[in-house]
Amino acid sequence: MKKSPCVKFHSLRVRLLVVVLSTLLVFWVVWIGCQVVTMSRHQTGQWDSMLRDIGTQIVLSMPTELGRLSTSERFSLPVNQSYKGDKISFQAWLHGKRLAFTSPGAPDTPLKPDFADGFAETTVDGERWRVYAVSDATGALQVQVGKPKTVLMADLERWSTLSLTTAVLVLLLLKASIWGVVHWSFKPVTAVQRALRTRSPLDFHPLPTERLPNEVRPLVASFNTLLSQLDTAMQTEKRFIADAAHELRTPLAALLAHAQLAAEADDPQEAKAALRRLTAGVERSARLSEQLLDLARVDVSKPGQSETVPLYETVEMVVRDFEMVAVQKKQRIVLDLEPCTVAGHVDAIGILVRNLVDNALRYTPASGRCVVSCRTEAVDGRDVVRLKVADNGPGVPVDERERIFDRFYRVPGTGERGSGIGLSLVARIAQMHGARICVGEGIDGRGFGIWLDFEPAPQAPVRPAPREPQPPLAPGRAPQAA
Repeated sequence: MKKSPCVKFHSLRVRLLVVVLSTLLVFWVVWIGCQVVTMSRHQTGQWDSMLRDIGTQIVLSMPTELGRLSTSERFSLPVNQSYKGDKISFQAWLHGKRLAFTSPGAPDTPLKPDFADGFAETTVDGERWRVYAVSDATGALQVQVGKPKTVLMADLERWSTLSLTTAVLVLLLLKASIWGVVHWSFKPVTAVQRALRTRSPLDFHPLPTERLPNEVRPLVASFNTLLSQLDTAMQTEKRFIADAAHELRTPLAALLAHAQLAAEADDPQEAKAALRRLTAGVERSARLSEQLLDLARVDVSKPGQSETVPLYETVEMVVRDFEMVAVQKKQRIVLDLEPCTVAGHVDAIGILVRNLVDNALRYTPASGRCVVSCRTEAVDGRDVVRLKVADNGPGVPVDERERIFDRFYRVPGTGERGSGIGLSLVARIAQMHGARICVGEGIDGRGFGIWLDFEPAPQAPVRPAPREPQPPLAPGRAPQAA
């Protein structure tokens, strides 16, 4: 496949070279043209001045007996020497009729046939001449001094050739210098390119930026930022896959064992008990799978894309989903809600609330109580939206409270078997939304409580006057919002 000629101009080296050399070439052409015009006028002025001076000196140098000297013999140069003058010719005419004497090589016909004093351009024997004529005070003698125009053009051609040759040499030297400097400056970029070509696909180490030019360094720094983000995403994927495989291995093995026991049991009661254990294992596996999916969804969430979320509506909707769980365990849920909004992801906040309520109901014993509140409060002189979930269960030891948000960590000694993902999801979502998370005692100095302080959403609705929460619901009834 042939490359298009325009592809070459995608190179910064070629672009810089073409632009600089083209600019200099245009400058040189204009400058030489101006110099040619100037030199032509200057040379003409010099010629005229020289011709006038020579003619005047010859007139002043001639004796009055010039007529008697015109027939005399002339001196000659030695044999080993020859005359190679400036090709300036002059003639001396007496009374405009008789040629008294001429310079060597001068034509025999008058250089200025009209014998008028001053400058003129004439043609002698088919050749153009620049001529100056000057007469003495009596008008008896006139000296005509001339120089062929071809000599002037030869001088201009010689000067133009020298200037163009110098310009071409300067342009070639400049081209070599620019190419060398650009090539030397882009050596670190070429080294980075070679390093990328030989790097393994999963190598996300930052590229070196020490010797790069200042114009290219920000671009490579942006690449390094992107590589760092890719590395973080890849490590998160690896960790998620490893954790998911580790956590799913045990419940799947338990499910297989319960299924085999149910299949091999001869006693219907033993088979029924095995099936109950199998059902409980399926429920735990389904819950674990749901939490792993939630974890994956949170990991790919983009913090910059947020919306106004009515937190009180989300809380009430999530609590409604846990009605049957609370009824089966004879637990009571109290909702204490006020209209309040936060900026964030509605799906992520729903995951956060669901894990908080699930964690509270899971570790609260039968006939226990759970309070879920959402209100705007003043903290340190500013308003925050506080979401709190508290229970009166066994609680969490003080020395274990810092670790409950670690992924797959479970507090030792608890009767419930959890996955250790729920509270880690809560911590991740809180960090993503810039919420402050705190833990402490639950209801009436017992149990466990978690509350999160969110920044209110811009232009949030005015907080209404709080209303007293309704009494706790009797076991078996659906929760109600205060």
